[in-house]
Amino acid sequence: MALASPATPAQHTINIVPAPPVTYSSAEIQAAKDTACKAWEDAALATAVASKVRVGVAQDPSSIGDRFDARATEKRVGIAQISFLRTQIGAATPDQVVTPIEDWIASEVDRLHFVNMRDWPASRAALDRGNDLVDVIVPACGLR
Repeated sequence: MALASPATPAQHTINIVPAPPVTYSSAEIQAAKDTACKAWEDAALATAVASKVRVGVAQDPSSIGDRFDARATEKRVGIAQISFLRTQIGAATPDQVVTPIEDWIASEVDRLHFVNMRDWPASRAALDRGNDLVDVIVPACGLR
């Protein structure tokens, strides 16, 4: 009899319940904001100093080798600062801080890329975009 009408296998139902959204305490949010803002300020200052050094060397026509070294240093500093900054943006960091910092990172990556490609107008546009973001990040972070 069992061979003529095999038993139907049991149907299993799996209920998938999504995890509740992660919530952070105000202390965790403030700590994440402080960490991201401090890292951004350090990165912005370091990249600005490296750029100023490169510009200073570039204005001296007798320093071709120094110009090459200064540009390489500017790129290394930029990449290192951006890489570190990305590690300092935590999940609890508020969006009003994260979004402009990530946009600033993108503008710096673009600027360094366009400098590498010697596309000076595009590099200047990326620099201007990054400078405009400074005016957003500074008050969002409560700096200066």
